[in-house]
Amino acid sequence: MLDDTSYIEPDDRPAAWMALAREYEARNWPRHEIAYALCVDEPTVDCLLAAEGAVQREAAAPVQ
Repeated sequence: MLDDTSYIEPDDRPAAWMALAREYEARNWPRHEIAYALCVDEPTVDCLLAAEGAVQREAAAPVQ
């Protein structure tokens, strides 16, 4: 996924960012470099790495 330059649809972005964060982590990138690469802050990186599918569940939840 790191070499893919395809457009990512807005609804697909949370899952894509999660996958990218995991790929960077697997390459032993420090949190601050992952944040810089994804243009997010470090707490967001922590959420992306910790959210085993939580982002998709939130997006699929009905609005009340």
